Amino acid sequence: MFKTLKMSLKIDIAYAVNSFIYSLRHLVIFKDLFTDDIYKSKTIKLIARFLGILLSLSKSILYRVIYFLCIFYLSTLLSKNTSFTFIHIYFIFTLLGIFLNNKLLNTSSKKYFSVILFNMDAKNFVKSQLFLDLIKSLLLNTLCFFIFSKIIDISLLSCISLIILSFLSRLIGEGLNIYFYKKTNYLFITNTGLYFIVVISFLLLAATPKLNIFINNKIIILALLIFIFLSIISFLYITKLSDYKLIYKKLNTKNQIMNKELAKAYSRQAMVEVKNKDKIINSKKIKGKKGYDLFNTIFFERHKEILLESAKKYSLIITLIYIVLSYLVIKNTSFNKNIYSFLTNNITWFVIIMYFINRGAIVTQAMFYNCDHAMLTYNFYKEPTVLLNLFKKRLLTLIKINLLPALILGGGNIVLLFLCHEVNFLTYIIMFLFIITLSIFFSVHYLVIYYLFQPYNKEMQLKKFSYTFISLFTYLICYNIAQYQVNSYLFITFGIIGTIIYTIISLFLVYKYSPKTFKIN
Repeated sequence: MFKTLKMSLKIDIAYAVNSFIYSLRHLVIFKDLFTDDIYKSKTIKLIARFLGILLSLSKSILYRVIYFLCIFYLSTLLSKNTSFTFIHIYFIFTLLGIFLNNKLLNTSSKKYFSVILFNMDAKNFVKSQLFLDLIKSLLLNTLCFFIFSKIIDISLLSCISLIILSFLSRLIGEGLNIYFYKKTNYLFITNTGLYFIVVISFLLLAATPKLNIFINNKIIILALLIFIFLSIISFLYITKLSDYKLIYKKLNTKNQIMNKELAKAYSRQAMVEVKNKDKIINSKKIKGKKGYDLFNTIFFERHKEILLESAKKYSLIITLIYIVLSYLVIKNTSFNKNIYSFLTNNITWFVIIMYFINRGAIVTQAMFYNCDHAMLTYNFYKEPTVLLNLFKKRLLTLIKINLLPALILGGGNIVLLFLCHEVNFLTYIIMFLFIITLSIFFSVHYLVIYYLFQPYNKEMQLKKFSYTFISLFTYLICYNIAQYQVNSYLFITFGIIGTIIYTIISLFLVYKYSPKTFKIN
């Protein structure tokens, strides 16, 4: 392992040195001064090697200090008890890092050169990179805690506990990330919707010091004991896995290394690939169905894992969030009042929440990759009647998929209002209808912009600026709506009427314009 580590570091340094020289040669002031012979200069390479190592160390230390400064700043904003708040936020961010701060499977030129090009032993390479990353993280955290323990009154025991917790969390995170990839065939970070839910959930937990709710030492010690157990399992899983070579070949192709955007496209493509076990369809599901209904049913039955299962995961996460919120409402009177005020006076915030929860984007990707990119080569598939009929069938299915998390969200709001001693049944009904209406609206919207601005080429790359612009514009509208406080009843009434009108207009636009717009780029 250490021999592999030494060799990978040599490759790192050589790559950095040659990249530095290449950049230097292309600067205007040095363009005519340096020739190709500069690559043979031992002096230049020695200087570049020294500067590269120095800059790399400085960058790592600077980034970690900035991270600690951000936590410190947030601590001062959230509570007067800065030390407890700092520990609380660091603990929550450490848990968040389990999902987000993983590097073993990231696409990189280093992995391509080392494992694919130079044929290093992939398993030893993974072990060496894990060892290097863990040691670097341990040293940086120790240095920063030493500095910040002088600024903030943090006990030595707390510092040591959090440093060990961070170390173990990195190990658990890498194991969990590899396990997730093996099960789903795509990386967690490419699933933007699930990524958003996890980030928002942990950020909300990090903000609880505002309500005088802190992580205490008992929870940290308990987490430490659990993490020791989980890190051992994770370490054994990482070290025993034998197919890293195959994984790296999938994630670090030459095209992906040369084109980072293409790498993201390939990762998204893996999310919408149909699995072999889903190709067999239960005959009961298609019995009595004909035409477009049969065509649509076959498609969605074959993609249940990436469509319905995704909605189930979201529903589970939302359920857990509402369980935590319900517990806080019961235990804390001030939190009770804040939740009631938010639900009754800030209902517009659910517009932006539903925007991110809706699964329309991943569904349309699956439609294109597994169906439309092949069917669009046939002229009959572009006829207005065909497109409209299939659009209606797809819309009904998409609405059903998105209703699952929407029902949980709407029901969760009713439970919170009930726990806040709000017994106005009209409010329950209005709140529930609003969430369902938003779910239907975004289902229609995602499908409409897919048909009218079909953005993909055969490689699943986004090729139309208009689609990106519409998506961004939709987000900006949702975000701005969320900033306003409006009359709930009036806003919901207009929302329901607007959704009905938007659906009717959408059907007309798809019928009239999609034969021209719905094509492969």
